[in-house]
Amino acid sequence: MSIGTPRPDDVITLPVAATLLGVGPTTLKRWSDQGRIPHTRTPGGHRRFLRSAILDFRTLVDPRASAPVTYTPLSLRLGEPSEWVDRTSSLVDADRMEAALVALRPTHDHWGTMADAVLGDFVQGLRMRHRDGRLSEGSWHALSRSLVRSVIRVSGRLRPRAGSQVALLASPGGCAGSLLVALAEAVLRECGYTVLGLGSVREPGVLEEVIAEQQPHQVVLLADAEADSHELVARLRGVGQAAARRGTEVWLAGGASWPMIHGARRMTSFTALHDLAAMRIGRDEDVRAGT
Repeated sequence: MSIGTPRPDDVITLPVAATLLGVGPTTLKRWSDQGRIPHTRTPGGHRRFLRSAILDFRTLVDPRASAPVTYTPLSLRLGEPSEWVDRTSSLVDADRMEAALVALRPTHDHWGTMADAVLGDFVQGLRMRHRDGRLSEGSWHALSRSLVRSVIRVSGRLRPRAGSQVALLASPGGCAGSLLVALAEAVLRECGYTVLGLGSVREPGVLEEVIAEQQPHQVVLLADAEADSHELVARLRGVGQAAARRGTEVWLAGGASWPMIHGARRMTSFTALHDLAAMRIGRDEDVRAGT
């Protein structure tokens, strides 16, 4: 898309434009390729944006944003998750949901506390509206998909450390655990883990096979309180033994009624998951350093 003939001082580069929006350059490239933000290219192929167009788009994403402001990566203010519930119509768009997550991250110590806030305020608020009829079934599923996609995008920019521990993530509770898996991946990747994500696992024996083949350091299983306890027993029958044979730790996260798995660690929050993961990564680095 062409941006016409602007004033020279209104033309900005991709990194500057991304900083104004508080997103990464890759996200801005995708938005501009989708036609959401007008841009032009130099003879060398580099993108150029109008500062005014970027500010207009930021106002569109965040209706409360206004100029002039201090242009820093934290300029994009989309509020706390408890406020997102009142803006669900805009957050169905995964790009806007992603922008909300990017803006929220610097206000939290780590992804663990951030994930707890998103689940406790935004997702719980959506569930309450869905249950009492104020949020349609279609909107509930659209928002859930948008949130999962956005978390996966943001998590994908977090790179594991060289030679890091490997964590296998799965939700034996079914598709309802996809958000939990996405949030857990962000937590673990931020700690430095290499993550193998299986998503929803319904068939018995699958986890045991993957543990034997991949030999991860940790198996992190996630399911919420709505997961069927009898199905969890059937799907996880041999996981404890398979993990013990490989020296793999089993971590159980979420509000599910988990079956007994010998040696498994249980966590009720993503903050606890972060703390345990950070401790394991730190201990591993100390061993490799010989301290």
